[in-house]
Amino acid sequence: MKILLPLAVVLATLAGCAKEEGSVQVVEEQAANSPEMLVEYMWCKAGPDYSVETFAALAADWNELNDTSMHKAVGAFGLVPKAESPNFDSIWANVWTSQEARDAGWKDWLANDAADFGAKHDATLVCNPERVFLFAVSSVVNPDVEYDWTGTIPAMYSFCKLNEGKTQADAAAATGMFIDWVAAGRAATGPNGLMVNSLTPLFDPETTEGAAAGIDGYRSVFWANAVEREAGMAAWLAEGNIAREAGEAAMSCDDYDFDLYPIKEIS
Repeated sequence: MKILLPLAVVLATLAGCAKEEGSVQVVEEQAANSPEMLVEYMWCKAGPDYSVETFAALAADWNELNDTSMHKAVGAFGLVPKAESPNFDSIWANVWTSQEARDAGWKDWLANDAADFGAKHDATLVCNPERVFLFAVSSVVNPDVEYDWTGTIPAMYSFCKLNEGKTQADAAAATGMFIDWVAAGRAATGPNGLMVNSLTPLFDPETTEGAAAGIDGYRSVFWANAVEREAGMAAWLAEGNIAREAGEAAMSCDDYDFDLYPIKEIS
């Protein structure tokens, strides 16, 4: 879709200007447990005046307002879909430390900034307030190398359903095998930037318009770069991978690929 290219360019520019934008700490992989943060995903449409320059101005104004807010988002990033979507041109994601912080931030935004910001920037980009999907995020596998945020970060979101006769216990067992598979690969070939998170919806997907109904598990997957993604996926899909076979036996997943660009470094 033509409108996506300038969005990708300007977000990459913002990433390149940031100082070590979003450097990932080196930590060991762990099973999903308590939520570490909240992330909300907003469907956005490009306006008639959209361009690299106008979006750069929008992002700069948003960062300035967010930085001076008493209830700021601790991070933000953009997702540009690899395949054209009828629902959005891009997704804007805000990162929050808690539900309370998120609710206070939105209350502050709507009371003090939304009207003026919209008047100035709606011709560039509009994010639909009725298509905001909030998730609690827990780590499954953490990266053990730093990301280079001057380039594109490959991202994939998986929406999964339990197969007939399978339970969450089966899915958890498959996740354990996946974690072991990642550890074995790193032991054999060295560290990599694979990052996998489990997402728990803080809304009812069965009654929320625009949400995928009947989903039993959500995951986000990130790689340090496109070369690493290609190698990782080739290893995952290799014949005889019992971890993949266990996962496919437990759940069926729809995967959606994106390019991820930072808007605000997570702090």
